[in-house]
Amino acid sequence: MKNRLLLAGIILMVPFISFAQDQINKSFSGIKKIRMNTASGDCKIQKSTNSSVAVNLNHTYTDSGYKPSISQEGDRLVIKETFGGGSHSGNSTWTLSVPDGVDITFNTGSGNLEASGLNLTLDITTGSGDLFFTDMKGIIDGTTGSGNVELDNVNGKIKTNTGSGNIRVTKSKGEISLNCGSGNVKLSDSQAMFNANTGSGDIAGRNVILDGSSRFNTGSGTAEVVLGATPKYDLSVNSGSGDAELNFNGNEVKGEIVMKASKKHGKIIAPFEFDKTEENDDNGYNNTTIEKTVVKGNGTNKIYVGTGSGTATLKQ
Repeated sequence: MKNRLLLAGIILMVPFISFAQDQINKSFSGIKKIRMNTASGDCKIQKSTNSSVAVNLNHTYTDSGYKPSISQEGDRLVIKETFGGGSHSGNSTWTLSVPDGVDITFNTGSGNLEASGLNLTLDITTGSGDLFFTDMKGIIDGTTGSGNVELDNVNGKIKTNTGSGNIRVTKSKGEISLNCGSGNVKLSDSQAMFNANTGSGDIAGRNVILDGSSRFNTGSGTAEVVLGATPKYDLSVNSGSGDAELNFNGNEVKGEIVMKASKKHGKIIAPFEFDKTEENDDNGYNNTTIEKTVVKGNGTNKIYVGTGSGTATLKQ
C-alpha cells in the first residue's frame, strides 16, 4: 500500500514539474525604440493603456542555461534571450504592451510574432515562425524562412516575404509588397498598390481595387485576379507556365489591353476582338509567342495578361 501511495505521488508531481512556469514583469518609460532577439521565443505586441512600455515574459525553461535579459539604454529597450551549452527543453512567450510610434526590431530563430491594434514601425525576421498582423497601421517589414504571413485590416507600407510559407491578406490598404518562394498568395477585399510574386505557388485575388500600378506574378502557378473596380493604373497579371486570368467582375473594361501566350502551347481568351495581333520569335528558341492588343474605352493605363505556356484569359 505504501508503494502505491508513493507511485501515485510521483505521477501527480510529473505534470507540475513539466509545466512549471517562471514569469517576469517590468515597465519602462521614455522608450522610442525596441531591439529584441530571441532564440525561439514567441512575441505578442499589443497597445498599451499609457505611454510606458510593459514587458511580460512567461517561460517554462527549468535549467539555469536560459538567460533572459531586459535593459534600457536611453530611449532604447534591449531584450535578449540566450542559452548556455547543452540541450534545453521548454518555451518562452514575450508580451510587449507599447504605445503608438515606437520603432520595433524583432529577430528570432523560430518564434512566432503577433501584432495588433498599433500604429508604428516594425522590422521582423524569423527563421521558421509565423507572422500575424491585425488592425495595424504604419510601416511593416516582415520576413520568415518557412512560416506563414497573415495581414488583416492593415494600412500602410507593407513588405512581407516567406521562403516556403503562404501569405494571406484581407481588408488591407496602402502599398503592399508580397513575395513567396514556393507558397500561395491570397488577397481579398483590399485596396492598395500591389506587388505580389511567388516562385511556384498560386496567386488568387478577390475584390481587389488598385491604388497604384500593380503586378501579380507567379513562376509556374496560376495567377487569378478578380477586380472590385475598373483599374485606373497599370496592371500586370502573369504566369511563367501556368494560367493567368483577369476578371473585371462586371466593371467597365478600359485601357490599353495586351494579352500574350505561347503560339504552340498556350491560348488567349477574351470576350472581344483585338485591334492588332503579332507573332514574336523568342531569339530563335522555337518558342513563338502571340501578342494581341486592343484599346477599350478612354482609359490610358496599360493592362497586361500573359503566360508562357498556359492560358491567358480576360473576363468582363
